[in-house]
Amino acid sequence: MTLQRLLLRLSTAQPATISAGALFLLRPQTTCTEAERQRRKRPPKFGTLIPSITSRGISSSSWMNIDEVKRDRDDCPMCKKFGSGPCGDVFRRWLDCTDENPGNDADGKPIHISQCLDFATKLSECLDDHQEYYIRYDEENKHQNSQDENDQLKEAWSEFVTETEEQINANVYKLKDFPADIAPTIQMRLESNNGAAYFKPKNLGGAVIIVAYIIDDEGSVLAAGSKEDMDMGEYGCILQFDMCEGMKSATCRAIYEESDDSVTVLSKTLFVPVAGK
Repeated sequence: MTLQRLLLRLSTAQPATISAGALFLLRPQTTCTEAERQRRKRPPKFGTLIPSITSRGISSSSWMNIDEVKRDRDDCPMCKKFGSGPCGDVFRRWLDCTDENPGNDADGKPIHISQCLDFATKLSECLDDHQEYYIRYDEENKHQNSQDENDQLKEAWSEFVTETEEQINANVYKLKDFPADIAPTIQMRLESNNGAAYFKPKNLGGAVIIVAYIIDDEGSVLAAGSKEDMDMGEYGCILQFDMCEGMKSATCRAIYEESDDSVTVLSKTLFVPVAGK
């Protein structure tokens, strides 16, 4: 069961079936407008849009996002949340019922609306009765949910970086130093063990950056993102990263659009400064 499938079923439920209180608990909650989110946007460590590597190079028109990563693993956060606790039993029965009644009827309405009405009603009543439990669940699992998503993104980006590095080693992709006019600025803070890299959104020819990533001297991925992930408006494209213990250097790599199908990976390495020097 995936989050998308679950939300689709909820969106087709009759208003009288799922109460306002239940919908509040079931649907992902947002606390600010899109404009506010843009103003509060922070540079990512791992972006949610991952480009595809095809036989013709890096594809900027075919992306995998975090939802697709979750789909591949059949990982549904809402199923974990509501599949346990006081409403777990009726929630699982409702899901089983919807699985057993797929498709639409002759009028084009989802069959599960009528066939699973009893379970949907009981689920709504249960969620209304136990709102405090599930609100507390969100508060207690907020950090873990964020960490789980970060781990999924890091794994997905690590696969992308591994493939890219293999193409570089096989001389399929060209590896060059960043030209001085678009070289990223890399900052490292020893006192907080973190850093940031600032990339130019476009090169002098007007080509737009597609993707950038940062690896340490062992080849571990510290950060990665697409232009959409990194774009901080007037500040350019930014990735932040954590500095690992014993880390000796950070290497920034970026790929900009090209007129043909070739791929050139631009690279810049900065050594970790020694404390006190």
